[in-house]
Amino acid sequence: MELVSVFADLRRALRCCTVGLRRCLGRVLVVGAVTTALSAGTFAEESLNRVLVVVNDGVISEADLNREISLAEMELRSAGQPLPPRDVLVSGLLEELIVDALLLSVAARLSISASDREVAYALMTIAQQNGLTLAQLETAIAEAGVALKAYEADLRKQLTIRKLIDRRIRRQVTVNEQEIDEYLSQNSNSEDNTTLELGLAHILLKLPSNASETEVANVRSRLREIRLEIVAGLAFTEAARRYSEGNKAAQGGFLGIRTAEQLPQLFLDAVEGIPAGGLSAVFKSSNGWHLLKVLARKSQEEMVVLQQQVRHILIRASVLLPDEQLRARLERVRDRIVAGEDFGAVARLQSEDTSTRALGGNLGWLGPGELPSEFEQALDLLSVNEVSPAFQTAAGWHIAQITGEREKDVGNTLRRRQAKSIIAGRKTEEEFEQWTQLLREEAFVRYRVRPAE
Repeated sequence: MELVSVFADLRRALRCCTVGLRRCLGRVLVVGAVTTALSAGTFAEESLNRVLVVVNDGVISEADLNREISLAEMELRSAGQPLPPRDVLVSGLLEELIVDALLLSVAARLSISASDREVAYALMTIAQQNGLTLAQLETAIAEAGVALKAYEADLRKQLTIRKLIDRRIRRQVTVNEQEIDEYLSQNSNSEDNTTLELGLAHILLKLPSNASETEVANVRSRLREIRLEIVAGLAFTEAARRYSEGNKAAQGGFLGIRTAEQLPQLFLDAVEGIPAGGLSAVFKSSNGWHLLKVLARKSQEEMVVLQQQVRHILIRASVLLPDEQLRARLERVRDRIVAGEDFGAVARLQSEDTSTRALGGNLGWLGPGELPSEFEQALDLLSVNEVSPAFQTAAGWHIAQITGEREKDVGNTLRRRQAKSIIAGRKTEEEFEQWTQLLREEAFVRYRVRPAE
């Protein structure tokens, strides 16, 4: 099993997002390289409980350091990266643990912590993004030699630190329009202006290598019928799941965003001139008949995407009521809307999303990637004006409706948004480094035992 995306991506994202969450460069260079010397059982049991460092009122033990080494070993080996010298690894990890302890102390004073639900959701996200069940993810973690509790504890720590940084630093960072203009002026790249990228979804009906003319005609006819179903309102993703024999059928036929150089010329010819949201004609290759939907067209100068106007009703998760009871309650609300009640009116009365309730649940016009993956997966199955069954995200239980679709050139908006994110990330990184340096200088840190001793 390929473990790099399973283990490293979220943990690295937690450490590196916004500042990234941690000192990303140091973590990658240092954490990354793991020797098994400290985790190979060469120390006596009592050594695992030795206090290595006193940090203010807390301590860092050798067991704490060994857990960090195990996690780092898993990340780096999964990524196929070389291991650094032992002394570099150990000193770097120990310094990370000291800074972590200081940050977690501040978080505790501010009553900031990651809940069990947030940790469980993070694990579920890792599993889903890698096509695994939670049980399969847990097995993969165990096979990598890391205890599940240690992995969950590390996730909880990273989530808590991210929440602290969000409150303490990121929310105070501002980026003005002049800074964005200057960044775009300094980072323009005219050589890439003609680079085309396409977001495509795909349906394939295969043909045997020795197919007769009758078989070829029958398969073409069948795919044309499927195309008519889609034109009549069947969601393309649902059609792909039902009918496609391509290797992306389970993902609704989504091929991802690819450059022109990454696509067969046959596909490029099939979608030439077709706008975002449009369907190709049925076309044939050596392995069968194909149908494509253009989800997005993008270049440095232009990015045309299919946007959807979405509204929803949310019932938030509750410690007092089980999920099944919340889902059933929302399904009853859905039944009322399907029977004729106005979605917007019901949302104003029933939705617990305070930011959209007064708007009848309206989330506005949204493009790909602007909603949580679970939300987008539910929308993928809908036709315009259809009301979804109840579905769950980290926020709670939802029902949703697409009320309109349009093509929108968001190229300039996207470029400015990306520039703002990059500038904000740099500013947050600088503030974070200054803050942690100050915390480190003001802290009482005393080494009781050096790791090599």
